[in-house]
Amino acid sequence: MTAGADRIGETEPAPARAGAGLRVQGLSHSFGAGAQSILALSDVDLDIAPGEFHCLLGPSGCGKSTLLYLMGGFIPVQRGSVETARGPVRRPGPDRGIVFQNFALFPWKTVRQNVLYGMANLGVPKAEREARASDLLAMVKLDKFADHYPSQLSGGMQQRAAIARTLAIEPDILLMDEPFGALDAQTRSIMQEELLAIWQRTGKIVVFVTHDVHEAVLLGDRISVMSARPGRIATTVTSDFNSERDARVKRASEFARKVLDLSGLMHEQTLT
Repeated sequence: MTAGADRIGETEPAPARAGAGLRVQGLSHSFGAGAQSILALSDVDLDIAPGEFHCLLGPSGCGKSTLLYLMGGFIPVQRGSVETARGPVRRPGPDRGIVFQNFALFPWKTVRQNVLYGMANLGVPKAEREARASDLLAMVKLDKFADHYPSQLSGGMQQRAAIARTLAIEPDILLMDEPFGALDAQTRSIMQEELLAIWQRTGKIVVFVTHDVHEAVLLGDRISVMSARPGRIATTVTSDFNSERDARVKRASEFARKVLDLSGLMHEQTLT
């Protein structure tokens, strides 16, 4: 390990919190068959506590998104296991909601209709889903744009709509695949702050994929650094900068040091 890695410390366990969270054990995954088979993940172990904001950080192609989709049940588990408080993950379920980088909103539906969609499929009574949609649109500051279509919104507004749509089904776990990667720097910064406010208000588990070290340090309770393919958890470290903005400003030198140390780890894993 680098000197920077020594300052960060060894892999750190999930914080002790009541209830069950998300557990990955011995998870390996390959794409293709025979001589064309590519090992994407190798023997991944990860414990995420209830209410934790956990970032998956690593170089491009290391399997971050594959791990996230296995957590979501969108890819079948080949070897190992993924478990939540509701048991083994074998398929997508309403306890796990996912937010994609490209928003994935229905362009022919209004913002409100997009938010209502999942609840209608789950059989939520009309009055309840209408009330829940109104509350969520207010929370993400889109109540005045409820009857607009996605094409009429900025990128940041579309992503807020996608987050509201995912929260509407009341998942226990929010899975986010580089959700701010397509946004400009200023909008990305605003969305990071808004996501932290939503997380602090809802207390959900958030698993957030990123290759941006600064973003990981800003958002995460803990950060798992993944190796180059085949992906594995090289180390997991704590990061406690996701509280009030004023507190982060006062600790700017500590923040910069954490970013520098993790950047060294990322570089090391990229060259591995």
